[in-house]
This record gives sequence, C-alpha cells and structure tokens, in this order.
Amino acid sequence: MAAVILLLAIVVAAGRRMLVLQARVRALERQAITDPLTGTFNRRHMHDMLLTAVEQYRRSGVHASLLLIDIDRFKAVNDASGHGEGDRVLKRTATLVGQRLRRIDAVFRLGGDEFVVLLSGAWLSDARAVAEQLRGAVESANLGRLRPISISVGVAELEYEESAVEWLAAADGALYEAKHSGRNRVAVRVVRALTARKRVV
Repeated sequence: MAAVILLLAIVVAAGRRMLVLQARVRALERQAITDPLTGTFNRRHMHDMLLTAVEQYRRSGVHASLLLIDIDRFKAVNDASGHGEGDRVLKRTATLVGQRLRRIDAVFRLGGDEFVVLLSGAWLSDARAVAEQLRGAVESANLGRLRPISISVGVAELEYEESAVEWLAAADGALYEAKHSGRNRVAVRVVRALTARKRVV
C-alpha cells in the first residue's frame, strides 16, 4: 500500500513539474513575439502573420486589410516632455487601439511610433471605417499630458497577387498621403506600386 501511495505521489509531482514547464515555455513563446514596451505583437511576428494572411487569401479567398498607424509629431512629444512621456503615449495609444479591435484582429509595433493593424476578413470599406474610428478615438482620448495626440492612418486591402512586402508598402504609401494631407487623417492606397519617398516626421 505504501508503495502505491509513493508511486502516486511521484506521478502527481511529475505532473505538476510538467505543468510548470509548459507554462514557462508558453511564457517564453509569448515573450518572443511581443513588444516589451507596448505589449503588442512585435515586428518579427508581424511578418509571419502577414505571410499567413497572404497565403489564406490565395488559397481560400479570405480578405484582409492593413492599417499603418503613425503618431503625429511624436518627435515633438519626446523633445518637449522627455522619453518617459513618449513611452507613456506609445503604451496608451497601443492599448486604446487594441481595445477597439476584434479578437481575430492583431496589433503590431512596427518600430518607433508606428503600429500595424491586421484586420482579418476585412474589405477596404470595412478597414477604412475602422481606421476612422481609431483616429477619432485617439483624437478625443487626451493621451498626451502637455499636447494633444493624433494619428495618421494608411489603409490597404490585400490584392490577389500581392506579396506581404508589397502589401505593407501600399499601406505605407497611403500613410504618406495622410500625413502630407495635414495629419490626423485616414488615406486609402490608390496605386499598387510605390516608390521610395521621404518620410514626414
């Protein structure tokens, strides 16, 4: 009887250790795809997700759209209030955007003050509506302590023969138009092939 009890104790202990190990593995996997500052997905995971979206569209016709979001005049926030305030604005913007999306959507930090939103199953009209909602929400949310915060958004729906790189470039081109049109705006891509251009900061 004692041997049976001992065996059961060993099995239970091993099971607990396995659960702890599995939890640690999941935590490490999550850490590998997460931006440490904002808690959004990182750029590396974004590339994987865009490739998956492209493949799903080619195989099954599942539509998807991208939003490329840039915080307007973010450099001025850092210059006037310091990087601590800049980090705060980044985190609050990321949180606000994430709270207004569906579970099947994803937010990624592309780098600096730019974020990418992947809208699964979204046609261009749907994506534009979401972009306008996000723009308005940021504008009215009072995210900055010393100055108002706004965003510009470029929108691009995935085309059939488009690569992930071309798709992201299309959203980037639309963002360029939004910023050059006065910022705090949403613009939709009008051309597929985009040339290199100088950024507006």
